[in-house]
Amino acid sequence: MILCGHMMAYPLSGKHDSIQYYESLIANDSITHNFSAAIENLKKKEKVAQKLFEIQKDEIINDSIKRQPIETMYLQIADLEEKLKKTENNRFRMEITIMMVLVVCSLLIITFVLIYRHERNRRANSALLAEKVQRQDQLEELTRLIQKYDEEIQQLIQDNDHLETTNTAKNKLLSIISHDLRSPISSLQSLLSLFNNNNIARTDLVDFFGKLLSRVENTSTMLENLLHWSKYQLKGLEPIFENVNLQMIIDECINLYRMQAEQKHIVIDNSLKTDVHVFADVEMLKVILRNLISNALKFTRSSGMVIIMTMTRENFAIISVKDTGVGISPENQSKMFAMNNFTTPGTEKEKGTGLGLMLCKDFVEHNHGNIWLDSKLNVGTTFYFSIPLSNG
Repeated sequence: MILCGHMMAYPLSGKHDSIQYYESLIANDSITHNFSAAIENLKKKEKVAQKLFEIQKDEIINDSIKRQPIETMYLQIADLEEKLKKTENNRFRMEITIMMVLVVCSLLIITFVLIYRHERNRRANSALLAEKVQRQDQLEELTRLIQKYDEEIQQLIQDNDHLETTNTAKNKLLSIISHDLRSPISSLQSLLSLFNNNNIARTDLVDFFGKLLSRVENTSTMLENLLHWSKYQLKGLEPIFENVNLQMIIDECINLYRMQAEQKHIVIDNSLKTDVHVFADVEMLKVILRNLISNALKFTRSSGMVIIMTMTRENFAIISVKDTGVGISPENQSKMFAMNNFTTPGTEKEKGTGLGLMLCKDFVEHNHGNIWLDSKLNVGTTFYFSIPLSNG
């Protein structure tokens, strides 16, 4: 019997060693987080424990049959079943614990991965934002440089245009001085030379003096236009606005041309009999009126009329200079205010520079007005221009 007992004890001892072996594996797998291996070793441990339980149960039954009453055997069996139930509960709790650990670890891993990705994306976005800001700054700097270069180019173009305009003005001025002013001065020089050498009769001299006076007056107007035009082209003129009595200015300009009008037997009439005040540059206004009156006398035949009228419309005074002269053809009307110095000789072959009407247009526009004309061949011409009324 003793031999038999030893033979039965050996396998039980091996089973206990196996259980301890699997428990150590489970503990080691839990530490290393190898939960799948831990679960597998737990199942193996439970199988060994089940085998151990059955062996112990058989031994108890056998021993109970031999040594103990039936009641004691049943108590031992119940005790073993209770132990088995506790073992199964422990196994279930162990599995639940391992599963929870697995879930928590998985959640931690997922959380770590999400945090890592979020941080990586945040850093990438920060880098992209910094690069975008840098490129935006570079683009703004490039835009600023382009704008600066464009402004410099525009300034160079303006300077070049101004130089070309100035050079053209200089050439025109020299051409006019050398051509249009030389002729009347030459005529005056020849007449004075004939008079000095007594080569001209007094009766002829009177007639020549009348014609010479007309030429001198035209030359004076031409010279005045040249001075204003050259100053306007080379230096630039800015109007000085003030309250101007229009009737006084018109009368003053008419008086300058009384003698020339009498030489051609032309009547000049100012129909403005009341005070009308305009807001304008006095000198520019005089140049406009003198040129229009001079042109009217130039293209009006002997015994004709020049009528200056004024009317008010809204906030403007509209001044008209009407003559009973030769008129202007439709094809030439469009050339009157052009920059090409268009001109035609007067009724007594009076010459002009063609600058007068161009000056009129520029000066009227500088005074915030407009200029236009109405003409019929062999009937006459009327020039109109508007000037703002004075508020005072």
